[in-house]
Amino acid sequence: MEKFFDSNNPLMVFLSRLVDLAVLNILTVFTSMLIVTAGGAMTAMNHVLLHLLRKDETYVTRMFWTSFKENFRQGIPEGLLVVATAIVTAVDMWALHGSESKTATLMMIVITIIAMFLAATFVYMFALQSRYENTVRGTIVNAFKLAVGNLPKTAGMIAIWLVWVLILVYLNKAAPAFFMIYGLSLPGYLCAMLYNGVFYNLETEGE
Repeated sequence: MEKFFDSNNPLMVFLSRLVDLAVLNILTVFTSMLIVTAGGAMTAMNHVLLHLLRKDETYVTRMFWTSFKENFRQGIPEGLLVVATAIVTAVDMWALHGSESKTATLMMIVITIIAMFLAATFVYMFALQSRYENTVRGTIVNAFKLAVGNLPKTAGMIAIWLVWVLILVYLNKAAPAFFMIYGLSLPGYLCAMLYNGVFYNLETEGE
């Protein structure tokens, strides 16, 4: 019984991680509600996720708020960029939805591919913002370079978010509750598992 409750027990480690991700997700969702604060919230979430993944000594709530405050200003334009991209994509898809022409169908496919690539780029963007000091423009440019330069990992992140969206759609009425608990942090953690190696290489080269 003592071994079962041992903090090094794989099951206990797994359950502890689920609790950490739930707390982190709730913090991220609530601090994103004003929209202008979404950038700082996503940056803080990625900051904590990377520390969790690297098994650093992590105090989820404290680390989240510290990163949120440090990245609040720079996170505003980055968060608004994501929102603007989502709105433009949604409007374009809505405008093309009613058409049955092959050109419209082709345009919808192209827009979907571009939107998915940009979504992965934004993952890199918030991760970079959480770890390195740079201008907003510099962070966005570097995120784009990482997305292009690490296409297999970028494709993996796109796949993670696509599968996650399909799961939420499948959950139907239970989706809002599940989103509140793990909607951002769980897929974010899986994405962090992919970009962690990229960052590790960057940090190793820097040394």
